Amino acid sequence: MRIFAVLAICLVYGCVSRKTGSRFGDTQVKRDVKDGIDTDRIGDFIRKMTKWSRNTQSDWMLEKTKKTKQIFRDLGLKVVTKKYYILQCFPVGPDPSVAEVLDVRGRVMETYREDGDEDQKILPAFNAWSKSGTVQGEPVYVNFARKEDFETLIERGIDLKGKVGISRYGKIYRGDKAKFAERYGLIGLMIYMDAQQYAPEGTEMYPDGLGLPTSGVQRGTIKTGFGDPSTDLFSSTDYAYPDEPEVYEKKLPGIVVMPTSFQNALPLLAALDGARVEDEDWMGAGNATHPRYYYGPGFSKSAGRGYKHLRLTVNLEYKRVEVENVFGVLEGRQEPDRWIMIGNHRDTWVNGAIDATTGFAVLNEIAQGLSPYVKSGWRPRRTIVFASWAAEEQGLIGSTEFVEDYLNLISSNMVAYINVDVAADNNRVFKPKATPNFRDLLKKSVKMASAPLSEFSNLYQQWQHVTEKETPQAAVLGSGSDYTAFLQSVGVSCLDITFAGGSYYSYHTEYDTFDYLRRYADPGFKAIKSAAEVAAVALLDLACENQVQLFATPYAEYVRETLNSSSLQEKVGINADTSSLFEALNAFNDQAVLYDEKRAKLFNKQTDNLLKMRRMNDQMLQLEKCFIYAPGIPGRPANRHLLFAPSVLDSYSGSVFPGIFDTITMAEEDPSYWPEVRKQITLATWATHQATRALSSDAFP
Repeated sequence: MRIFAVLAICLVYGCVSRKTGSRFGDTQVKRDVKDGIDTDRIGDFIRKMTKWSRNTQSDWMLEKTKKTKQIFRDLGLKVVTKKYYILQCFPVGPDPSVAEVLDVRGRVMETYREDGDEDQKILPAFNAWSKSGTVQGEPVYVNFARKEDFETLIERGIDLKGKVGISRYGKIYRGDKAKFAERYGLIGLMIYMDAQQYAPEGTEMYPDGLGLPTSGVQRGTIKTGFGDPSTDLFSSTDYAYPDEPEVYEKKLPGIVVMPTSFQNALPLLAALDGARVEDEDWMGAGNATHPRYYYGPGFSKSAGRGYKHLRLTVNLEYKRVEVENVFGVLEGRQEPDRWIMIGNHRDTWVNGAIDATTGFAVLNEIAQGLSPYVKSGWRPRRTIVFASWAAEEQGLIGSTEFVEDYLNLISSNMVAYINVDVAADNNRVFKPKATPNFRDLLKKSVKMASAPLSEFSNLYQQWQHVTEKETPQAAVLGSGSDYTAFLQSVGVSCLDITFAGGSYYSYHTEYDTFDYLRRYADPGFKAIKSAAEVAAVALLDLACENQVQLFATPYAEYVRETLNSSSLQEKVGINADTSSLFEALNAFNDQAVLYDEKRAKLFNKQTDNLLKMRRMNDQMLQLEKCFIYAPGIPGRPANRHLLFAPSVLDSYSGSVFPGIFDTITMAEEDPSYWPEVRKQITLATWATHQATRALSSDAFP
């Protein structure tokens, strides 16, 4: 019976024979897929896919969903779809997004509208999940609406309660701007794109350059957290009972927020009362007519016509809509129950050539390269899943609902998730984010990718040159794209691939078009090609190599080095003892080195010990999950990862050991939080011990 059992395992894991079932070997397939990525095909694909605006319910979006299924099917992939019934918001009525200047008698003196374009299928500009209604009050300039900006205004003696803020886009996530505005007492907020950030000096405005025209308006969600707010922490399936409005509305912004253009904001800023802005960090671009900004509050008498209040009107309708995630599945031959997923979202705010059709082009290129081998019978060792997410733009909803729906299966089966949202908004600055166990694989993949700039022989050299670092590294994952739920809810290791250079001036505007992309963002589509090459190498190495190409040592080293450099003990002083945490981190580091050495030795021997090979790979899969704490970090139950989470000051940025450092910040303002700091140190120590044990070869403690 033992012989039959071993033979059965061999058949499942494919180690009786190393054949792939076709005349092609993995090495050839991996090489040909990477080398076959084609810039002409990339350009043609993006041009066809960005014909119209693709909000969640547009006709073109529904057509694109059908097209995605057909693409996957034609390339030889199995098409799987998952439907969810989610809450979305859309502008309604004759005044969906309007700002008005009122005089002392309440008469409308100026009107600024942000209407859409029905012919181009463009909705009026809006910030998703803003509170609907009309508010009016004295205007005040709040710079970037960061926490420190509001503190500066308070220090200047400006009373913020009941005021309407005017804020620049940039620096932090727009939802955090709304969060801080509400926290400091504002009743409304206008957010505009200042030319200082979006058409800086020396940059010509589109169509003559990549600068944003003064009429450009950035759309975007302002909800914090991720997923459908009416089904928080459970999935929006057809059988789910969502929360009632009085429940979920408490989780949404409580003030009226609307986006506007630079040309609309500038006259308002110049007409404000109060002191003239002198601080360089607060000064915007201005123009010849309105060169200076003022703090407010209120309008200056010199502005004329008796200006008194700024009135904002936002009308949004909450609707439950059906959305569909589309998957192209290539089932693995030896380990079909181990998944490597690569994903991109197909909804956009307007045409979305850069965000996120560049990423969709990456998925298409890899699938195109695999197609002839798949049709000939080749299969990878592990299952590859191409994911096309719905409803990302209003809060990462499609991917989050899938993760919540298949939580346990993802936890047990998924090896890693690769995200390609904006593949490239420029061709110079490569800016990946990843969990630290991806570091070695990312370095290999980047060295094998071509450089968009011709003076470098590969992307790694370009990355070194631009960062001025001998060994550049991926940044910590925050939030803002579809990797979030995989990392934060389940503990799946993630890689986010992007060229993001800080010059994406058309972001979420009507100017994010194919013409803008091909002329200014990535001429010749060389950066998108490079991103696709990185993704192809990483994806196929994870799917095909016997040894899962994720490593524990760089993970443990990063955690220990980050905490060592954080001055944690100095921050807590006599209020807590961190020695146990540092001892746990040292033990974790030692065990990680030992584990990587043992696993490499095992796989280098070409052993027939199939169960041990499987077990050692599964230990790596469990590593990330050791830092998942089901109740979540304080005040953020959806963020369950004790080691990495979005920063509380900027959700786009990542923070390390967020529970500890968030509560230290609270305790510095209110000493009653010190017990919570001690609890978070305890949890971090406990999670680190779990990670050490997960990598141990001991059968029982």
